[in-house]
Amino acid sequence: MNIFDNLLINLTYLFFPIMIYLVYFANAKNLDVKEKNIYFEISMISSTYLLLRNLNINNYIYVIVIVNIPLLITYLKRRLNVSIVLSVILIIFLYLKINISLVLLITEYGLYFFIYYILNMRNTIDVNMIFFPFSIIRIFFMIFITTYYFLNKIDLTFLILNVVIMTVMFLLISYIILLLFNKSEAVLDYNSTINELNREKEIKLSLFKISHEIKNPLAVCRGYLDMMSEANYKNYKKYLPIINSEINRTLFLMDDFLDYTKLKINKEDVDIVYLLEEIEEEFKPILKNKNVKYLSNLPDDEIYLNLDYNRMKQVFVNVFKNSIEASKGDEIINLNLVESNNNITITIEDNGEGMSSETLSKIGEAFYTTKERGTGLGVSLSKEIIKLHGGEMRYTSSIGKGTTVYITLPTN
Repeated sequence: MNIFDNLLINLTYLFFPIMIYLVYFANAKNLDVKEKNIYFEISMISSTYLLLRNLNINNYIYVIVIVNIPLLITYLKRRLNVSIVLSVILIIFLYLKINISLVLLITEYGLYFFIYYILNMRNTIDVNMIFFPFSIIRIFFMIFITTYYFLNKIDLTFLILNVVIMTVMFLLISYIILLLFNKSEAVLDYNSTINELNREKEIKLSLFKISHEIKNPLAVCRGYLDMMSEANYKNYKKYLPIINSEINRTLFLMDDFLDYTKLKINKEDVDIVYLLEEIEEEFKPILKNKNVKYLSNLPDDEIYLNLDYNRMKQVFVNVFKNSIEASKGDEIINLNLVESNNNITITIEDNGEGMSSETLSKIGEAFYTTKERGTGLGVSLSKEIIKLHGGEMRYTSSIGKGTTVYITLPTN
């Protein structure tokens, strides 16, 4: 087996624990600094062990250079404790297996430590700052060791020249490996930061969702309480159950969104006609108060679908609320339900302000809103709920002519 075959095999031994560490680092969630350092140290010690366990010591030049790579990485990452451990292991191995002078080895690895100590005081260490001083020391000691062991040999100059060339070649390999490792960790750190930012964004999005959706039932409650405050106490028996229902729905929303996970759908057989009639009944006083005419075209027969009752009510309340807010009084909201093939289509149409083509193209995007105090999450959340039911929600609109919402749901 030639030197290059040996090199490839031993690079495999070197990279295997490092790759395991990098892959784990890339996929691990909530990995703190202490855990990361522990796995890093294990990978460096494992790499050194595999190299020392399997190296062909007949070519001491590349042995000495290659086995130093994990040590250089630990200095680069400022893991002093494991650097000292690796230095001791390497000194013992090179002394026992290659018979290099113990004094020379202690001097060399002591100089490595001294350089690291000086660099560490500057608070900045990069690949070049580690590699070049260490390489100079490595080349110097390789020449010194070669001269010491072959002082009385013929062609000593030629031998030293070959030693220098081989040492430089393997040092360049070491440099490339150091760069690759450093870049890999930098990319992983960047991705970890991006993932953390995305996680924070999801949390904020969930908080916005709950604040937005809680506003809907609270707005209904406030509407009824305002009407009760106008000496209209005779209808309190009619209003209080609705207020109680909306408060319960608010509590349901709060419990559900506290988990910061994606929406959960708990399906059951629901009469969609009854659900729409219930929402219609709840909104009638508000429609009357806003002077909005409401027209309904619902079938007399029951239509049972496999739905999440509370989630679907959440969608329709949001659509009705948006339609009412888009009206300026003396306007009409139409509700229609049509069955076709294996679907039903619910249409909610108003002749309010309408939307421009630009607004229509962006509706449903999180945080996009034309309201002064809106969050743009109501439609986004509604579309997500409909999608989880296997349905579709789409809008058509024209400025000054109103908006139509189409909600299609499967019947099977």
